[in-house]
Amino acid sequence: MWKNYLKYLVILFVMLLGACSSLPSPPGTPPRVNDRSWFKRSPADVDIFYQGISYLDDKEKSADYIKAKAAFAEVLKIYPKSKWRGLSETFIRLIDMEQLYEEQCRTDAQFIDKAKEDNARLLKESEQMKKDNHRLLEETAKLIQENEQLKKDIQLLKSLEVQLEKREKMLR
Repeated sequence: MWKNYLKYLVILFVMLLGACSSLPSPPGTPPRVNDRSWFKRSPADVDIFYQGISYLDDKEKSADYIKAKAAFAEVLKIYPKSKWRGLSETFIRLIDMEQLYEEQCRTDAQFIDKAKEDNARLLKESEQMKKDNHRLLEETAKLIQENEQLKKDIQLLKSLEVQLEKREKMLR
């Protein structure tokens, strides 16, 4: 009988321990705060730190760098001797570098777009100049032909003039 009583006592003890325990929240998710508690507590450094990480690891929308940076700065401000201070500073530096990189990418993309537009404009100008050059070469060839024809005509006129003078001399 004592053995059965001892078994029931052990099972009851294990059930009570299981009922009182809770699982820790997984990393990257903000800790749950019991809103129905009678006492309000301020969030601890780890809560604020995990909140900042949760802003960076939002799968539904893009990372909110401003809120994350504010959370990490709050850890530094409120808890200057926290064990999360070094990681918070690192995250702030990484967020700053990421924002700088994104800004640089935007300006580079604008520069590339402007370069493409300039390249297209210069290609059009080059094609126009080639057309103009071809047209001018044709006009030059026509003018050279006309010039040669005029030289021939002048020579013909001179020879006719000489013949006319000869005829006049003969007639006189």
